[in-house]
Amino acid sequence: MKTIMNKAAIAALTVCSVAMASCAVQKQKMAAMDKLNGEWTIEEVDGSKVRPTGGQAPFIGFDMAGGRVYGYTGCNRIMSAIDKKSGRLDLSRMGSTMMACPDMETESKILAALTKAEGASESADGSIALTDGKGRTVGRLVKRFTAAGYASLEGSWNIVAVYGEPVKGNGDNTPALTFDTKAGRLGGSTGCNRIMGGITRTPGKADGISFGGVGTTRMACPDMTTERAITDALAKVKAFGQLPGGNIALLDEGRMIAVELEKAAE
Repeated sequence: MKTIMNKAAIAALTVCSVAMASCAVQKQKMAAMDKLNGEWTIEEVDGSKVRPTGGQAPFIGFDMAGGRVYGYTGCNRIMSAIDKKSGRLDLSRMGSTMMACPDMETESKILAALTKAEGASESADGSIALTDGKGRTVGRLVKRFTAAGYASLEGSWNIVAVYGEPVKGNGDNTPALTFDTKAGRLGGSTGCNRIMGGITRTPGKADGISFGGVGTTRMACPDMTTERAITDALAKVKAFGQLPGGNIALLDEGRMIAVELEKAAE
């Protein structure tokens, strides 16, 4: 009887040990998944640097609370779901829009790498290595934005790009935006006319902003293309972020960079 009980006890302990080991592995996977939360620039795939041909760098975002994955390949938008409970990364069923672009090679490489990803680990420099089922690195991600509060917008910023297209200065009338964060007012210049409007913060979202009642003076200029591009982009802004180099990105609803700003010299 005692022998049978001992065997039963050993079996029970073995089951518990296996269960505890399984739980520990699951916790490790969950911790790795939590570190993915946020937006990341896709810096490398299969050992090669990603070199964007357009003005928007490819990126991927992980919304753990919402269970969704989203991003941009340099051509098309990508989207997928993620199950945080499983602790497993699986992007094999990722979908995308179907727009044709001049450079589809970069997109093909990115999609091929992402669909192979089954795990993620944080490197010493804070980047994330995406790994396949055999532990081989298939991609590397770096944080898309650095931490920045609403007050960091204060002051004057030159407009350097609109949806990835560089904006050229116009002598003394350089396209620029000025933020009065305390008063909630937007000012600046399109390079032709003056801009004025209000800043609205999105409740519950630290990075959520939009611009209401944006208007300009009515002077006619030889080239109104830049002005129209700026005002159209400002109307789409829903959030902001600080890029690693210090520039500010004003983001549209799809998290694309609508306007990129560089701090003006004082």
